[in-house]
Amino acid sequence: MDADMIEMLRGSLQHVLTETTDRPLAERLADLGWDEVLADDEASALVTLFEVRGDTRSSADALGPLLAAALATGLGDASLESASVVLPRSLHPRELSSTVGGSELAIAGVLLNAPNDSTPLLVPVASPDGVRIALVTSAKGLDVAPVAETDETQRWVEARGTVGVGEVTWFDGSAAEDAWSAAVAKGRWALAAELVGIGKRVVADAVSYTCERKQYGKAIGSFQALQHRMAGAYATVIGASHGAHEAAVLGTPWPALVAKATAGRAAEEACTQAQQCYGAIGFTWEHDFHRYLRRTFVLDRLLGDWRTLESEIGNELLATKVVPKIGSF
Repeated sequence: MDADMIEMLRGSLQHVLTETTDRPLAERLADLGWDEVLADDEASALVTLFEVRGDTRSSADALGPLLAAALATGLGDASLESASVVLPRSLHPRELSSTVGGSELAIAGVLLNAPNDSTPLLVPVASPDGVRIALVTSAKGLDVAPVAETDETQRWVEARGTVGVGEVTWFDGSAAEDAWSAAVAKGRWALAAELVGIGKRVVADAVSYTCERKQYGKAIGSFQALQHRMAGAYATVIGASHGAHEAAVLGTPWPALVAKATAGRAAEEACTQAQQCYGAIGFTWEHDFHRYLRRTFVLDRLLGDWRTLESEIGNELLATKVVPKIGSF
């Protein structure tokens, strides 16, 4: 997909993600001919979708269906695409919080959208042999409450409850472990793209502000100190954007891990430098900046925050004594 096509797609996705409607995102994307777009260049299409979601701070859930589709593919059951994935309470994919004890599955985790009673659930559960995936046919009977102190446009809920083991369909062994790993990888590079979208928007808005705000009769954007801050932040975000695209093309866990860590750090750096440009107004509720800052912190935590992931990257490099090459990096 060339640059002109991506720009056209970006414009269409901005409309889809910002329109006021209760229609599921999948239906709105279908109106665009989304299946044909994915068939042409899936990696570029999905990276663009998530970048635009970051730029617009859309409340439409794009990640939940992506994770469910990845698990459905890995487990070889297309019907699972309609399920909701129960993420661990810590949001780190290896710190699974749902457990099996005796004859019951205890569900404890986070859903990216409130389920209805008929929504099937895919629940990753830790076991001595690795990750198991439980398919619960209905969310009926679960206690569901909004996750507080995130981003007001996000609709995450915490779900708790117990289900009899006999009522659950289990996916075990290497198939379940590989499916969960693949879903996490896909989620990580998608989130990396979304964080890049936030970073680009934050930098653009801050630069625009510095061209308008004046001190001593001059636009503050003419001051070298601010120019250096924003140039450095922009370069970091653009570097992270290339990492997200490479990870999407390669589709394997290591590039996705690196992309998520890089994008999380880049988006936070963009927000830090933008705050310096805004000064006091950036601390007010009236200014939009805090909305992007909050979304950055929330998305960074999802599937592993950048500080934790950088430690995991370092530990892996020390253990293997090998530095894998990622695309042209």
